[in-house]
Amino acid sequence: MADISALPDSVIVFILSFLRYPRLISCSRVSKRWYRLCYDISLWRKLWFSSSHSGKVTGSLVRRLVPRTNSYILSIDLEGCTSIDNEAVKYLSMFCPNVRKLSIKDCRLVSDRGCIALAQNSFKLTSLKLPMENITSKGLVAVVKNNQLLKRIYAYSRAVTQATLNCIAGNCADLETLIVYESCLDEDESGSIDALTDKMLITLADGCRKLKELTLRYNQVLLSDLSLVYAASKCRQIQQFVVDYCDRDHEITDIGVTALARFCDIRCLHLSNGQISDNALLVIAEYIPNIEDLSLEFSQVSDVGIFKLMQSCRKLESLVVHNSDNHERGITDASAFMIGHYACEDFRLLGIAFADITDKGLKYICENTELSSLSVSGCGKLSYAGLKSCFEDLGCIMSLDISFTEIVETDNQLLEMGQALPWLDSLDVTDCIGISREGISNFKARFPFCKVAV
Repeated sequence: MADISALPDSVIVFILSFLRYPRLISCSRVSKRWYRLCYDISLWRKLWFSSSHSGKVTGSLVRRLVPRTNSYILSIDLEGCTSIDNEAVKYLSMFCPNVRKLSIKDCRLVSDRGCIALAQNSFKLTSLKLPMENITSKGLVAVVKNNQLLKRIYAYSRAVTQATLNCIAGNCADLETLIVYESCLDEDESGSIDALTDKMLITLADGCRKLKELTLRYNQVLLSDLSLVYAASKCRQIQQFVVDYCDRDHEITDIGVTALARFCDIRCLHLSNGQISDNALLVIAEYIPNIEDLSLEFSQVSDVGIFKLMQSCRKLESLVVHNSDNHERGITDASAFMIGHYACEDFRLLGIAFADITDKGLKYICENTELSSLSVSGCGKLSYAGLKSCFEDLGCIMSLDISFTEIVETDNQLLEMGQALPWLDSLDVTDCIGISREGISNFKARFPFCKVAV
């Protein structure tokens, strides 16, 4: 029988592609030929670690994996590598000069010092993901200044300030994706130090006209129609626009939504706490019928808008519409029937909080869709009997929100629901007065894989 050395180089390289980096390094010691094959460019384009090993990755291991300058590595993904520190990031930036994509999102030991070292050695980055703790505007600005090819930036709001956006707008004209996650502030820190303003969004829109994905989550969102209209008029390629709860009541209205719908080819739109009415849904239905993900929390929409939306937007996969508490005309069973009738095959997520739907409407929705996530928070006309009748149709449900309702009235009903929904991994029962603390404890003990919000 011929031994493996008789195989051609291409076949051996293919076999080696299934090995993890430590094994590759061990194999490289077999012979000069194997050393050459183990360091083939195709095997070292991406440096990454599986979830089962990432927690064990340290700076010393990184140095063993990359013992010398490696110009082949183009992507470094350190997701889950919580032990990676500033020195490890500095080392990688020095010995991997051609890296294009870098993810250190979970590397909590990395600070501005590591980012500055990265900026001094890496000049070809196109994608960057930064951790939450310890990174401020100073670190991110340093990287952006020396990497004008950046197209995707993922960072936390603490690092993305007005100064940061000034730098991004002035240096990253080709930026396509900016994802800003909300930072966790210390108890003694005011939310005002982590705020998103009209000026910040206008600055970004002025310098980054090629934006396609924009997610802005801050502790305070102080936006108005002014910046939404401006961003829509400048960044015509935007497909995803996500801004969480706006702290200025009624500063975002139908005007801002209309601008986004008319100027941009939106596929995903999330806005909450604005003065948004059926008029906005009518515009969305007319101008962006291909929208796939729509969330308008605490809006003032009714059956009229839902009917036109569902009739026109036949690719909608996710819909969240919350009634305003003081709105007389809202969402009823008529909307439930429209959703059940017009929902596409891929419709998976529905949120209809504070709506006036009944058990009959909920049953129709569940019978005609295959939901993986359902929120009926604050829907006071629903009962446990109605929800129970939907258990068979909700066999694949993974997330359920029944907060601010009296749907579940006893601890036994809670346990029964857990048994009937085997895939449930997230349950919100906030302010469900019929459930006791002991009932919650028993549920968690019985279903440990389900996260319960109370």
